[in-house]
Amino acid sequence: MKLRTWHLEAAVVYAVLISVNLVTHADGLEWLGALAVALGFHHASVSSRMAEAEATRPVPSVECYRSAALYFVGKEVAWFVYFAAKGSYSALVGCAVFAVHPLWRRWYRAHHPKVVTQ
Repeated sequence: MKLRTWHLEAAVVYAVLISVNLVTHADGLEWLGALAVALGFHHASVSSRMAEAEATRPVPSVECYRSAALYFVGKEVAWFVYFAAKGSYSALVGCAVFAVHPLWRRWYRAHHPKVVTQ
């Protein structure tokens, strides 16, 4: 099996979430929150790759793909405030991960352009 970029990204996310939960002596509910963050990360990861692909098309088939970034930022700000008020550390880490991921993808694509084949 070839190791893909998303495998490495996921490994970092899992390591951070597990570390935070171990350090904070998380209960079962917090571990469930960490699972939700991990699954949300996978969803965001797939979404960002689809948006990257859409951006390379001469004429995007989904014109509103650019709006995804705006909704993403708004969602993460709202969740961060909510999770901070609740003291949910896994979820707060998730907000940080989600905030950094688009920056990481932009940097990654700048240094590793996607080669489109038909």
